[in-house]
Amino acid sequence: MRLDRTDKRAYALIGSALQSAPELLRHVTEACQRMSIAPHIAQPNMPRQIDEAGLFIGVYPQSPTPESFAEYSRAAARNLPCLIFLREGLPESDHLAALRAEPEAMTFSTAEQLRAALINRLASLRALKLESLHYVGIIPRPPEAYIAHPYTLLPSSQMIGRRMQLDVLSEWITAREHKVRLMNVVAIGGMGKSAMTWHWFSEIAPRLADFRGRMWWSFYESDAYFENFVIRALAYVTDSPEEEIREISATERERELLEILDREPFLIVLDGLERILIAYARMDAARLDDDSLDEETANVVAGALGIPKEAQGTIFTPNRLRKTADPRAGAFLRKLANVGASRILISTRLYPADLQHSSGYPILGSFAMFLSGLEDDEALALWRAYGCSGTEAELLPIFNAVQNYPLLIRALAGAVIASAGGDFAAWRRANSGFAPLRQSAEAVRAHVMSYALRSLSPGARRTLETVAAFRMPTFYASLVPLLVKPAEPQGQEAQQGGLRTALSNLLGKRPAAFSGFVSEAELDAALTDLEARGLLGWDKRANRYDLHPIVRGVVWNALDEQAQQGLYAALNAHFSAMPAVRLEDVRSLDDLTPSIELYNTLIGMGKYDEAFALYDARLHLPMLRRLSANLQRAELLEQLFPDGIERAPRLSTKIAQARAINDLALAYQMSGRPTRAAPLFLRAVNMAEYEGIPRNVAIGLMNFAESLRQVGDLFPAAMSANRALLIARAINNVSDEVTALGILALTRMAYGAYADAEVALQRAIRLQTSLNHPQGQSVLHAFMAQLAVWRGEVARAQQYAEQAWHFAQTLHYEADLVRARRFQGEAALLAGDLSAAEAALIETLTRARAASLVEHELGAVIGLAEVRLRSGQPEQARTTLEDVWEAAERGGFRLAQADALNVLARAEIAIERPEAAVQAAQAAVQMAWCMSEPYTYARGMAQARQTLEKLGADLPEGLPAVDFAQFGAPVQVEIDPPHG
Repeated sequence: MRLDRTDKRAYALIGSALQSAPELLRHVTEACQRMSIAPHIAQPNMPRQIDEAGLFIGVYPQSPTPESFAEYSRAAARNLPCLIFLREGLPESDHLAALRAEPEAMTFSTAEQLRAALINRLASLRALKLESLHYVGIIPRPPEAYIAHPYTLLPSSQMIGRRMQLDVLSEWITAREHKVRLMNVVAIGGMGKSAMTWHWFSEIAPRLADFRGRMWWSFYESDAYFENFVIRALAYVTDSPEEEIREISATERERELLEILDREPFLIVLDGLERILIAYARMDAARLDDDSLDEETANVVAGALGIPKEAQGTIFTPNRLRKTADPRAGAFLRKLANVGASRILISTRLYPADLQHSSGYPILGSFAMFLSGLEDDEALALWRAYGCSGTEAELLPIFNAVQNYPLLIRALAGAVIASAGGDFAAWRRANSGFAPLRQSAEAVRAHVMSYALRSLSPGARRTLETVAAFRMPTFYASLVPLLVKPAEPQGQEAQQGGLRTALSNLLGKRPAAFSGFVSEAELDAALTDLEARGLLGWDKRANRYDLHPIVRGVVWNALDEQAQQGLYAALNAHFSAMPAVRLEDVRSLDDLTPSIELYNTLIGMGKYDEAFALYDARLHLPMLRRLSANLQRAELLEQLFPDGIERAPRLSTKIAQARAINDLALAYQMSGRPTRAAPLFLRAVNMAEYEGIPRNVAIGLMNFAESLRQVGDLFPAAMSANRALLIARAINNVSDEVTALGILALTRMAYGAYADAEVALQRAIRLQTSLNHPQGQSVLHAFMAQLAVWRGEVARAQQYAEQAWHFAQTLHYEADLVRARRFQGEAALLAGDLSAAEAALIETLTRARAASLVEHELGAVIGLAEVRLRSGQPEQARTTLEDVWEAAERGGFRLAQADALNVLARAEIAIERPEAAVQAAQAAVQMAWCMSEPYTYARGMAQARQTLEKLGADLPEGLPAVDFAQFGAPVQVEIDPPHG
């Protein structure tokens, strides 16, 4: 294997002596992963590996060979830290004597002893800052299997159950009378889809078919995005250097890979495909609630194997959230379903909508197999594998009550083993209250889990409770100071307050019950026990921990309020000591985890004012500007409204309440919910006016105007923008005047006052130049590019778009980058450069979906549909537009709907469906009509009128007229006063 590194920090090299001891190797590898250290297994006769390492771990279960001793000698000669572990009772030799002489060399007799000793030794070496990395397998020559990413679950030989599903997979690759080339295994977390897929790939498939080669690719890895898959897959199937493949254009790479897979029999597994779908393309993908996704995404496929009984007979259409974030990936998946010789197996949490007809059925060449609970005999086999007794008659009703869910069976078995040595009858006698039958499914799961937790040691129980208190998946580095006693001189802990002692007191328990683990080895043992029982999930690649929603709910609800407050207090003390991350250093939500967790603890403690102050100081700008993490901002801010967002937030001052309402509305607006944002903005404006804070009034009016523009309420939008501009000038705030001019320009552009928009933007750019702030310049130049596109001015559109992109690169604010890239694409489309337009719009779409910038997502999709139409692919244009309707209607984006309908009308003309074209054009008129003339969406109206005239059709009847007097006297403003 080779490391895929982003810098030159070293990794831990594990000596090759362990290659003959897989169980010991597993423990050593997991110990490294637990300590966030990248393990790398030494290959014989590869000295360069040692030269690149930062630490050598030599474990000798047998007498050292000259080769394995040479690895140690080379590492010692380079003065690397060497951790040496020798199995007890090895016969003496010169090599063994030299190893014993290594300072702190240790002996072991069991794998558990080795693991504990290694954990403690690695904990003392944290100062080395060894690299925590993903690594990628060396690309071998076919037919040797290419395991692109190491698989870290249980060995495939330990697979229990799933015989029917394994038989289906085997028949899939052996039968010749079907056309299914792409098989999807779909299941929620904890069902064992990846384990089953791995077992079949590694143990069964090689015996059944003579493949030209086999490849395993996991989208869980941080480098495993779609483009990298195509590159490495093509390098593998062509036996070519990866560097040469990267020189080929993306289109040519895809074409060549598809041709080879069509011609030659390869087996390719794509594990964790949900990670490239829109539902998971957000920055908090790691903490999505597994159970709620099915309902939110309509994750059911008509005609699938294993479809839930409650969904049978129902046809579900493809859901936007199940489409790929990168549309190229979705198109490639559809093409994979049509290859001839190869087979592609997908394991995924969600069935990809790109592989589903609008009827709800899979497309030709694709099939779905949903995993639910185990078969009865398989559930019993899993129970027996843990060494637990019990008759079929007493066990099956319990298993059936929890739908034979493997996670709950494992958890209950762990409890029976721990407290009754596996004797289920004895366990039932000691737990007479255990009665999971005759309850709702949710109640049964909670009941079984509550009993499964009773046998935990105090330390394991405290570990679960601590993880449950976190809002986000928990990193190991956060658990250590909360759960492990520091190595301090006697008396020092009491002098410093003792975090764990304080926690025990706050929980209402004596410190003796659990005052902290003595060592990290004890913490590792507790984590390992919880993982084995299925109670705790460990993401080994990121070294973070999370709980299944069932476990989290039972663990947290079992704590009384005092205990919950105690956990919040402990987390608060831990995270309060961490410094804030500089704005320019924020790259992902992971960088903000300490601040988000601190915010969560303050909310849990009822300290809403402190929580909002923390949000304002540490989270507002990074999440708004650097990440555009608006969905997550909304989730955080909603916690300030425990009585509902229609009531006031629990903040002590009216000023703070108004700011929280405005911030929440802004998060809604930027994440594609302007109809939900507008009334909140108006509330914030009214509160600011009441408090007599004109600047907050102006800010609220600007935000209000922007949300109204997005939904087509153009007259009140224009009046609000005018009022905001007047107030900004009255208080002499140049920055606010610039923002107000930009929003005024967008509003006037919408109803066709292009000259006014130009004047406003040119004045704004002059004022912004005096402020010397590149972020504002990026926004304004993007607006100018949009205006030039709408006017049909090619050269100006390209110039302003390039300038917007240049300014956006300065501070790397995500929304600015997305906006600038979108108008680079639209300018290229205007210029007729379809290739450049497609590339820019695809990048816009991918980034907008990740940041939930719905307005730009819709604009990118409509632009891509236009590219397809101009490329002579009207059917593909219609298909592309399917990604518009639901999101645009949900958010109330009338202008975007008008644009999309206009493209659809022209596509229908190209397909020679004039009646459908008339319907689309008339619908575009109704959307663009907005509030009646003169406040209609001018560009959308003009395009729709032109189409209808071409078709000889009339405008739709019954277009409503609005009495603008109801909004009060118009607010007039001079856009560019001569002395202003």
